[in-house]
Amino acid sequence: MESTKKIKEMTRKTQVDSLKKLKPTIGAKQQSVYNVIRYLRPATNRNIAKHLGWDVNRVTGRVTELVSKGMVMAYGTHYDNETKRTVTLWKAL
Repeated sequence: MESTKKIKEMTRKTQVDSLKKLKPTIGAKQQSVYNVIRYLRPATNRNIAKHLGWDVNRVTGRVTELVSKGMVMAYGTHYDNETKRTVTLWKAL
């Protein structure tokens, strides 16, 4: 009985370790941007910046990094009445 418990504990630990290796690690600013994209579903760079109280230039780099990590993707486009431009909508995966 004791050996079964020990095997289960070892199996669980290896599963957790494997998950940590698979899950991309991201910084605090990337996490903030990711959380806002998930919350707004979908979001533009300007929406994200407004929500965080950041300059849009702080957001664009973080979004690009999240796209390269496969955590965010372009979801479509949206005409922004304030900037009079068509912008990308971002969706968290």
